[in-house]
Amino acid sequence: MTNGIVYSISHPAWMPACLLSARSAVSKMPEVERELYLTHAVAAELSGNWKAPFDRVVTLDTARHFHRPRFEAMLQTGLDRALFIDADTFFVEPVHELFEMLDHFDVAAMPAPQYIHPLATEKGITDLMPHVPESLPEWNGGVIAARMTPEVMGWVEAWSSLFEQCMASGYQMDQASLRSSLVHSGLRIASLPNNYNFRANIAQVVARNVKILHAHGDLPAIARTINATSGIRTYSPDRRLIHGQFPKDFTPQSMEFFRKQLQQ
Repeated sequence: MTNGIVYSISHPAWMPACLLSARSAVSKMPEVERELYLTHAVAAELSGNWKAPFDRVVTLDTARHFHRPRFEAMLQTGLDRALFIDADTFFVEPVHELFEMLDHFDVAAMPAPQYIHPLATEKGITDLMPHVPESLPEWNGGVIAARMTPEVMGWVEAWSSLFEQCMASGYQMDQASLRSSLVHSGLRIASLPNNYNFRANIAQVVARNVKILHAHGDLPAIARTINATSGIRTYSPDRRLIHGQFPKDFTPQSMEFFRKQLQQ
């Protein structure tokens, strides 16, 4: 049974962050396979030894959703148990237990920090989706562990179809469609604590060690301090280390940080 970490990027500017994340995965779990999915158009704009941290690179002719090749990644991976992860992440510690969870669950993800995104409500997207009780929050799609069974593949197809409806209504985020498709999938779903998808750009409470950071920022610098203590603690982001929302808020300093990743 093969375990692996799966990345997908939709723009060449994401590649430095993806390299940083993949290298952190290599350092913490070198035996776990790493895959990358991107379109031929994106790959053509890259230079340097960007394939090095990955055991498998798949170039796609097109992506069904131009800014979300994650669906192709989920449907085409040959892994048995996969961790689908955004490029703007960083492994602080090994996370073998996420794969172990999949002995008992089909899918694992963390509830999204915003509960239900206000834009999904304002644009009527929540009502557009198959009904879900209001008491159930959205999940964040940046870190998803899944057993790659036919049932899970069927859920991914359903998620993609609902996401297409969201995009047709002018809503580019995928959490609303993720929420509805998972609830109606019949899969066994595990909710992860924020240790495995720590959104480093927002204030929050955490207990025990953070294992995966997730934000646009200098994640290695944040990683050096995040686990200074392991008890229940309040985290406030250091705005000097957070680079804002890609790409409009990237500072020259942050772009230089990412350029250095490509040069390594």
